[in-house]
Amino acid sequence: MTICMKNLDYYIKFCSKFNKPNLPKLKLKVLNDRYSYFYKNIYNINENDINRASFIIYILSFSIIVLLSLVFLELNIMIIILYSLILSFILSYRFNLVLYYEIIKMEKKINAMLYLIKIDFSLIQKTMKNNSDCCLNFIKLIKDYKIPILGTFNTILKRIHEGSKPENELMKIITPSNDFNQYLKFLLINNFDYRCEIDDFKESSLENNFRIYLREIQSKISIIFFIGIFFPIGLCFLILFQILNLVILIILIPFFLYFLNLLCRKFVKRHTYLMGILKEYSSSEKKKFNEFLLFLNSFAINLKNNISPETAFLKTYEQNKNLFVVLKSTIKNQIFSLLNFKLSFHDMIQFFKLELKSIRYNVILDAIEKFIGENANYSSEKIFEIINIVHKHQKLEKKLDIIIKGEKFKIFFFIFLLPLLIGAISGMLPFFLLITRNSTSIGSIISIDHNNLINIYYIFTIFLVFISSISITSSNFLKIINFQKKVLVIFISNLIFILTFLISFINILNFI
Repeated sequence: MTICMKNLDYYIKFCSKFNKPNLPKLKLKVLNDRYSYFYKNIYNINENDINRASFIIYILSFSIIVLLSLVFLELNIMIIILYSLILSFILSYRFNLVLYYEIIKMEKKINAMLYLIKIDFSLIQKTMKNNSDCCLNFIKLIKDYKIPILGTFNTILKRIHEGSKPENELMKIITPSNDFNQYLKFLLINNFDYRCEIDDFKESSLENNFRIYLREIQSKISIIFFIGIFFPIGLCFLILFQILNLVILIILIPFFLYFLNLLCRKFVKRHTYLMGILKEYSSSEKKKFNEFLLFLNSFAINLKNNISPETAFLKTYEQNKNLFVVLKSTIKNQIFSLLNFKLSFHDMIQFFKLELKSIRYNVILDAIEKFIGENANYSSEKIFEIINIVHKHQKLEKKLDIIIKGEKFKIFFFIFLLPLLIGAISGMLPFFLLITRNSTSIGSIISIDHNNLINIYYIFTIFLVFISSISITSSNFLKIINFQKKVLVIFISNLIFILTFLISFINILNFI
C-alpha cells in the first residue's frame, strides 16, 4: 500500500494527534529497531502514535460497519459482529502499515539504482587523479541520482562545506537499503579504494527476493485458483440453503472483486525494480526493449574505437537499421535531429527519452549519459556491465515464464469449465428454492403480477451475481498469465454461462 506524498503528510498529521500516553494502542506488527529509526528520522513520528491511531480507526470502522449492517441487513447479530471484527481489523491493519510499505518501496528503489551507482563510481575511481577526494566524489555522485536518500546527501554536502569531515558524515548514514549500507561500509573500511568488478553484481536483495518468489509462485497461484473457483460454487450452496438474501448477494460481488485483485497483486506481484524484468508488458514492448539492448551493445562497441558519442550513435544505426522494427522510427527521429538541428549528445538523449516514454529507459540513458560525460573512453565497458545485469534479470524472467506457461492449460480449463458448472447449477436454483418453501405453484416463479414480481428480481439477481463472479474470476486468471485478448476470452466464458443457465432453467421448467 503506497500513497502520494500529500496524502502521506495528512496521514502523519492524523497519527500525530494521538500522542497521548493514556490512549490504548493496537500494535499489529512488531517493528525492529531499524524501522522504528526510520519512522522517527524520515517521517518524524513515533511508532506508538500510529498504533494509537490504528486503535481509533479499528473502533470507528467496527462501529460504522455494525450500524450500517443493522440498518440495511437482516442478519443475526453474531454474524454481523463477526464480519465487522474481521473487516475493521483488515482496515486498521492496512492503515497501520502505510509507512512500513513506504519504507519497503524506498528500499527497492535504492537497490534498483545501486547497480548503476556501483558502475558509475567505479568509472569515477578509474578516471580520477591520485590526489582526488574519493569520499567527496562519492557524495556528489549520490546527490545527482534521483533516489529517496537524495535529501540526506544534500544535507551532508552542506555540512561538509561548513567544515565537517566527509567520512564522519557518511558513518552516520543508515538507509532503508541493507545492500547500500553494506556497500557504503565496504567503501569506508577500504578508504574508498574498494573497486567493484562485474563479479560484485552476482546477487542483490531484489534478485534474492525474486528467486524466493519463483519458488512460491505455484503455491500462490493455487490459492488464487481455489478462491476464484470455489467462491461462485460456495455461493450456489449458500443460496440453496437460504443463508444469503438479495442484498448480501449484491454486496459480496465488489468484496470478491477487491479480494481476488488483492491476491493477484500480492501473490503475482510486479517486479518493476529489476531492470530486465518485463513480465507485465506486451510482446511488442519486450521486443522494443530487446532492440534497445541491441542498440546499446552496438553503441558500446563503436565507442571502443575512440570516436565521439554522436558518431557512434550514427554508426550504430547504419550498422543495424535492418534489425530494428519497433524502434526504427524512434531512432531515425534522433538521427534526423542530430544531423539537421546540430544538437548536442545531451539534447539528443533528452529527446530520445521523451520518445521512449518509460522510466526504465530513462534510468539507463541517464546513467550512460553520465558515463560519457565523465569519460567517453571507459564508458563502453560500463555500458556492457549494465547490459550484463539486464541479461541476468532476463534469465530470471525466463524461469518465471516457464512456470507461468505450465499454468496456462489449467487456467483455460477452469475458465471454460466454471461457467458450464455454475450455469447448470444456478439455472436450477429458483426451482429448488421454491420446493424448499413448499410452494404449490411452480408458475409463480416466472409470474409478473404485482405480488410475485420479486421472484423475477430474484432470478435476475442470481443471474447477475454469477455472471459477475465468473467475469471477475476469468479476468484475474488471465491476469496471471498476462494474456492480451482478455475481453474475447471473458466474452466466450460469459456466453457459455448464459447458454448453460438458460438451457438448465428452461429444461427444468419443461420437466415440471
